[in-house]
This record gives sequence, C-alpha cells and structure tokens, in this order.
Amino acid sequence: MLASSNVSTILPVHAKRAEAIMPVDAIPLLEELAPLSSLTKSALAEIAKLVRFRDFAPGERIIARGDPGDAMYIIASGDVRVPILDASGREKMIAKLSRGQFFGEMALMTGDPRTADVFAEGPVSALVIEKEGFHKITRETPSLARFLTQILAHRLAEGGFMASKTIGKYQLLGELGRGGMSVVYNAVHTSLNRPVAVKMLSHELAFDERFRASFQQEARVIAALSHENIVQVYDTEQAYATYFIMMEFIAGTSLAKLIEASGRLPESQVRDILIQMCRALGFAHDRGIVHRDVKPSNAIMTPDGRVKLMDFGLARVQAAEPKPEDEEVVGTVEYMSPEQIRGLGVDRRADIYALGIMAFEMLSGEVPFRAKNPYDVLLAHVTKPLPPLRERAAGVPEDLVQFVERATRKDPAERFQTLEEAERLLTQGRAAGLPSVREGKVITIFYAPSEAGSVERAIATLRQSLIANPHVRLATSTLTAPT
Repeated sequence: MLASSNVSTILPVHAKRAEAIMPVDAIPLLEELAPLSSLTKSALAEIAKLVRFRDFAPGERIIARGDPGDAMYIIASGDVRVPILDASGREKMIAKLSRGQFFGEMALMTGDPRTADVFAEGPVSALVIEKEGFHKITRETPSLARFLTQILAHRLAEGGFMASKTIGKYQLLGELGRGGMSVVYNAVHTSLNRPVAVKMLSHELAFDERFRASFQQEARVIAALSHENIVQVYDTEQAYATYFIMMEFIAGTSLAKLIEASGRLPESQVRDILIQMCRALGFAHDRGIVHRDVKPSNAIMTPDGRVKLMDFGLARVQAAEPKPEDEEVVGTVEYMSPEQIRGLGVDRRADIYALGIMAFEMLSGEVPFRAKNPYDVLLAHVTKPLPPLRERAAGVPEDLVQFVERATRKDPAERFQTLEEAERLLTQGRAAGLPSVREGKVITIFYAPSEAGSVERAIATLRQSLIANPHVRLATSTLTAPT
C-alpha cells in the first residue's frame, strides 16, 4: 500500500469535472440514506435543490487532507478509498466507501480542514452539498439540519478518524438512547474520572437562531437546579455545530419502560411517583423554569424508588413579556396542553397538564388520546374531554381520579395553579389510605372460642398471600354471634 504522499497517478485536485444541477434525480438517492430518513419529502426536495452531481476520473483526488472543508459528498456510483494515517503520517489502513455512503460531512458542521485524502477508485459520480448553500437554507429552515445529528451519531459510534469521541473534558463511551431532539451517551470526565451522561442536542435546535441566543443563559439557570428529584446538569460544550449537555449519570429505568413492561403501575406507586414529580417541577417553577416536555421517558426511577426528572433541553425560563407570535411550538404530542398546541403562551400549568396525562397513562397503561396521525391527537387535546379514567382502569382511588381530572382541564385557569396544591391532594390521599372503588367480598367465619387460634392463623396465612398484591386489601372485624 502506498502512503497518500507517494501516489503519483492522481489527477490534480482542481481538475475539470462534469457538473450539473439535477435536484429531481437526487431525491431517490437521498431517500436511500438512513440519516435522511427522518426528513419529510418536502425537506428532501429542499436539500435536493442544493445538490450538484460531479464526476471524478479513476485515481482523482476528490478532497485533499488539510484543505478547507467546503462540501459534503454522497456517492451515487463507484467506489472511493480513504487512506488512514497514523500519528507519524504513515498509512496504517485504507477505508473504502461505495454507493449511498458519504464523506466530507464535517464540512457542514465545523468547516475545519480536511483530515484525510479521498481518491476515486474508478469512475465515480457523487452528489455534492456545498456548505455555503446548506447554511443559508438551514438559517431559514433549521429542521433541514436534523439529518446532521444522525450522521454525527453514526460517526461517533464508529469512532476513529471521522469524529473524535472526546467532547471538551469528556470521553464518550457508548450510546445510551435516542429521542426526537437528542442522542444520549454514557461518558466520563477525563480528569475527574466521574461518570456522566452526555446529551447531544439535535442540529435542528442548534441551527435555530432563537435557540442559540437563549441556550447558554438558560443552561446556566437549569444547571443551578439542585434538587433530589432533578437530574443535575454539570456543564455544556459546543462541538460539531451543536450543543452537548453534561449531566448526572443515573442508574435506573425510565418510567416509559416501566409502563411498557408492566402496563398499569400499582396505584400506590403512581401516587408516590406523582408526589416526587410535583416536588421536582414545583422547584423548577418557583425559579421561573417551565419544562415543556414532561413525559414518562423524561423521568427515571432508581432502584431505591427515587424519581429523577430530566431533559430540560426544551425548557424555557419564564419571561414576563408575551410570547412572540412566531415562536415554534415544541413538545410531545401525546402530552401537550391545549394552549401549547394553539401556540399560546405557556406557563407552569402546561407542565401540570402533561403530568396529568402522564398520571392517566401510568394508571391505565395507555395515553388517553392515540392516533396514527399526530394531528388527530393534537386536535383531541384541544377539543375532546379525556375518557373517564375508571373506564380504562376500574377502581382507581378517588384522590388519583381527582388529580387527573383537575390537572387535565382544557382551561389552564381551572387546573391546579401550583404543584404544591396538587401535591397536597396526593399526600392527603396517601395519609388517608383512600381505598379503591372495587368489588368486595365478605366472608363470615363462625367458630367456637376454643378454635380462635386456628382461625387467626388461617387469616394470617391469607393476608400473607395477598400482601404483595397492591390491588387487594384484606379487612377483618370481630363480632359476637348468638349461639
């Protein structure tokens, strides 16, 4: 194998190439790319407008190591090779890429100098997306940048020369999960050896001018939230044209996974979860922060039963001035309040509504509104009453029914106005041991006084067999019957 510096049969970097703008032909290939699968057809059409087809001769150097990054390439036909050099500049391996694979994408994220040469193995046709044009359209439509997050997550998973797995002071160890607006990694602080979770925000957010303008200030406020039921934020870093949030690593299970595994959660457990969520959100609300994306996947339960609220990535510091008319509506459709959906200003009561929907789901095993079309779900939140909870989950205790009913009223003025108020209802229900509305069965045992011991032992055995079932309560009383 030859080191890239010794290749003598290559064409000049700036050799003349066949070139045409053909957005219609680009769309089928763009649709094949997994990172672009989350984009709508209209978004793909917008990106296709930027695409230029370029042909490269065998042996031609397509990009040169050290040159400024100015474009991303997607292979339409043919193969390319990428010599990988070690620290001393000697070639240690060659990576080969073929149709549907891409290279040079870091140009759209960082603009840093190229880190490797790329050569055409034979005749190659490629789609080229220029950095300048891409940044122009993403300033106007940030959602078009969403695919960069998928590409970067892919590169970070590969490691190696394409993308460093070190972000600031943190070393990424592996991916923990993905959501609509982020990818979460297990990581470690390299000097403190402290385990952390690192959330990489979607480029859709990072390319939004309003988000960028407020992110650093709001991140500082959110980092100051120190509460036993809130995942602590330690730090933020900016890299690869997006933001990374470093936070407390929690060993536990998301409530979404608990619901998925168990269906309905025990009512006593739901009540305890809601009380902890009330305390976490109430703490944030008292400091002017509205979460705006309360849902089971954003809450983690530790093995000892503690609930930790996370993902304030969509949170906003509550402002005194009215909401701008063109502010983007954010959230998760199954949990969004009517005022959020209608694009009105939101405050703490939007979080209270979402918590009510979350309570409905934990108690019944399903969200109140579900449809294939998300717009039907949004319409239901605005126009339809929730299904009666006891129709989905018979016998739910009265305090939990009241919590759901009041938290999810369409008019924010009719909901709980603070989470202290909601927590008070729940703690009173817990203290009173409010029974579920259930069928009951009365069994009367008549026995001679001499058999009292054996009867008590039988009742104790029955009680022990039922004690682990939170949906059953055994009550006993003693009466004297006529002989």
